[in-house]
Amino acid sequence: MSEWLVLCSDTEFDRMRGVVANMDESPLVYWTDSQNELRERVAASRPGELGVLVGVVGAGVSDINLAAAVVADGRARFVALVKSGVTGSFRSRASRAGVDLVVDLDEVEEEPEHVLASGWTQARGEEPPSEPMVAASAGSSVQDVPELALDLEEPFEGIASSQAPVLVFCSGRGGVGKTMLAVCTAVIASRWGMRTCLLDLDLSCGNAYAALGLREGADPTSYGESGATTPIVQLCQMSASGVSVMGPCARPEMAELVFPYLGDLIERVSKEFELVVVDTSTTFTDAVAHAVQHADRLVIVTDSREGAISSAARTSGLAVRLGVARTRIARIENRANPRFKPDLSAGRAEVGLEAARVYRVFEGGRGVGELLGEGRVDELCEPGFAFADSLSSAVAKLLAELGRLPDCAEARSAYEQTDEGRRSSLFGLRREAR
Repeated sequence: MSEWLVLCSDTEFDRMRGVVANMDESPLVYWTDSQNELRERVAASRPGELGVLVGVVGAGVSDINLAAAVVADGRARFVALVKSGVTGSFRSRASRAGVDLVVDLDEVEEEPEHVLASGWTQARGEEPPSEPMVAASAGSSVQDVPELALDLEEPFEGIASSQAPVLVFCSGRGGVGKTMLAVCTAVIASRWGMRTCLLDLDLSCGNAYAALGLREGADPTSYGESGATTPIVQLCQMSASGVSVMGPCARPEMAELVFPYLGDLIERVSKEFELVVVDTSTTFTDAVAHAVQHADRLVIVTDSREGAISSAARTSGLAVRLGVARTRIARIENRANPRFKPDLSAGRAEVGLEAARVYRVFEGGRGVGELLGEGRVDELCEPGFAFADSLSSAVAKLLAELGRLPDCAEARSAYEQTDEGRRSSLFGLRREAR
């Protein structure tokens, strides 16, 4: 059962509770009408513990400013903003501020009492679970909470969370190219000018560093020994492409020692870099679960082999049970054939994939494995080929959703690219990987 904080007037609580029910199954909802109390509670929570829904707020602070401030605090699992009469420019400002979802009440066709999803206990004749927020203690105040120093009432540029977005790549099965896509994503973002860190959380047997031409990755156990006071960048290995790499453990048997401080490590990395790309193991270890709960976008990688969607569905369903909002889940269909149109209906009925945006990355050619094995991933990511261009387009769109698309011509061009691919010549696949 996931926890949500709702800010609204008492007369609007039932309606806002219905909005939460449509986003999450069986949520535990807390209510407050105090902006300060809301931010204090979020600031005191563990990162990723709470979802926040900002409804009608009182005088003095705008709803979008408050939502943006909660995003900037960096602890909420999901931030939604609810109001009537939402305009396109308002959605744009909210997106750039890092708000995950904007709900226009005018677009809700049902009456408020019928908006509740089937996951509510009201379907069994009971009241939905709800509690008032625990009041702040007498000695507490908002002086320790960052001030609402944002002004989003007019269009703005680049205002978003102070933390770097975290893209976590999962698969649920081996051989789909998850590690390759994670490494190439980090290289592409670095080429666009973003200070990027690649975390390899296949802590026992990961080898993402090899694709970047490194002889070894930085051992994350070093963070537990001395990392509390050492800049993360000094603990990482730097590749020729400019990507900082951490992981796996130098000795596989040390992996479990990393679990207790992994959440703090991810939070530190997201504060010292501009993008965090996480590669994971095929199975859901404690390390993968930590990363998934910190993900701004959980990218589930599939291919066209039989059983791909069922594996993705198991992964997405587990992610939802771990508290990941469905709107934070995306899917990449790897090794897609540009000659065929995508079947976007696949997976729509699966838990966690109902609203997942689907991206296609085209086949990179028979030489992909050779380039990765030789640590020449930079060549694989050069623009002008179907694989690199399709992956760049997916990365650009993911970053744009998070309000972090870099201001460079190549990134903007990738964002504007359509998913049409190009026809392959007889030697197209060979040329793709050169």
